[in-house]
Amino acid sequence: MKKILIILLTIFSSLSVFSQSDEDFRFWEDSLKNLRDEVMRTPNEELRLSLNEDFMNLLESVLMQDNSFTYVWDSTNNFTVVTSPDNLFKIFTWFVIKDDFTYENYGFIHVYNQNRQKYILYPLYDRKNTLSYPEYEIADINQWYGAVYYKIVPLTDKKTTYYTLLGWNGNDLFTNEKVIEILQFDLNSNSPVIFGAKVFKEYSSKVVRVILKYSKNATLSLKYENQKYKVNSGKKDPKTKKWIYETKSANMIIFDELINPESGMPNIPAFMVPESSLNQGFVAENGKWVFVSEINGRNPDKKFPVKEIQRRQYYTKDTTSTLSE
Repeated sequence: MKKILIILLTIFSSLSVFSQSDEDFRFWEDSLKNLRDEVMRTPNEELRLSLNEDFMNLLESVLMQDNSFTYVWDSTNNFTVVTSPDNLFKIFTWFVIKDDFTYENYGFIHVYNQNRQKYILYPLYDRKNTLSYPEYEIADINQWYGAVYYKIVPLTDKKTTYYTLLGWNGNDLFTNEKVIEILQFDLNSNSPVIFGAKVFKEYSSKVVRVILKYSKNATLSLKYENQKYKVNSGKKDPKTKKWIYETKSANMIIFDELINPESGMPNIPAFMVPESSLNQGFVAENGKWVFVSEINGRNPDKKFPVKEIQRRQYYTKDTTSTLSE
């Protein structure tokens, strides 16, 4: 495999002086997918990490080429490529499983720098272990809390655009994680890429990213979609003196509530499981993600069958029929 990679890089070097076409990028995409497959099926950890470094080098070489940002990565199935809705950047992420069953994440941020009139490439290395309190620490690119991202949702206030990243982390032998990360750019500063921001309201105090840790045997849903939720109207029913709640509809982040199925047991992440009938989430409001503790989650794309009303059938004696036996 090493010889094949050397040949690929040699070919790439000879072609890189020319403008790459979509066909060229399709070839490199297929080569990268094959290399990722090799990483994932290699049993030796040292060799896996070595092949992963080769994958990262090849991907970096491809992304440094002219026209690479406009290429549509539509057939990758063993690493993710997500483009921001405003087309400012793309983020590439993937993972490597180590022998102790921990997951190490890697990636690139490919972003356009308006002032420099060029695309910049920032490598991402999983540095979650450098964060003592990961849910509360704003980090630079050298302290990335690794995850494999699958959705980008912009959140804008009067001055700043925050990019909300929804991702998954295989974590370790006992737990998985879903991560709601906040990304912002200051491309003219010494810290051009910043992870985490105090944009979560009415949730846990001072949280800058949300980490949902749950049992390895479970599957937790974390999505951005249109849902209905109830809010306090601020008014009380004059008869019952109870608060009146209104139903609203909005695009929102929604996820399953995590519970411990064993009552009386401590909430240890390895035993926490999602309850699909209980949903929580965040609604965007004035540049903040406002926490909603109870959502009647439903599948907005599911089409329910139309019930046909049929007339009730009554028994009538068939006088024309005869018994054969």
